[in-house]
Amino acid sequence: MIDIDIVGQLFPNPLTMIVQLCSTLVLFLLARKYLWASVKKYLDARAQKMQADLTASEEAKKEALSDRQKALAQLQEASGKAEDIVNAAVKQAKEEKSMILEQAGKEADAYKKKAREQIEAERLAMYSDVRTEMVEVAIAAAGKLIGSKNGAELDREAIDAFVKDAESYDE
Repeated sequence: MIDIDIVGQLFPNPLTMIVQLCSTLVLFLLARKYLWASVKKYLDARAQKMQADLTASEEAKKEALSDRQKALAQLQEASGKAEDIVNAAVKQAKEEKSMILEQAGKEADAYKKKAREQIEAERLAMYSDVRTEMVEVAIAAAGKLIGSKNGAELDREAIDAFVKDAESYDE
């Protein structure tokens, strides 16, 4: 059978334990003397870099908000200018429309006036032609009734007076 000392295995040897504690203390002191300054310097530099990054990100955030406000202001200004341009274009179009309508109205009135004048001239010409025809017919009728052409001029004047008298009743 194998003889194993279980109690000896469970509890460490005090001399080994003291040597291990001393070697750990020596390692700690060496690390503190030679490594601690550089490790602390690295950790401080890292903390400063993180702080600088945070500050830079805050500044970038503020700048972005400022740029956003400027962009909104420019957008509103551009929108206002666009609205002004549209309003001016609409106003100009309305003015041009009214000018065109006014000019067309004047032209239509001129054409109406010209047409009325032409109709009146044609009516007067027709009345003159009718009067002349009436005089000729009356002279011819009088000539056939009387049978002589001696007083034709006298008859023509009498018939003209009669026609003028008849026209005054028409008007």
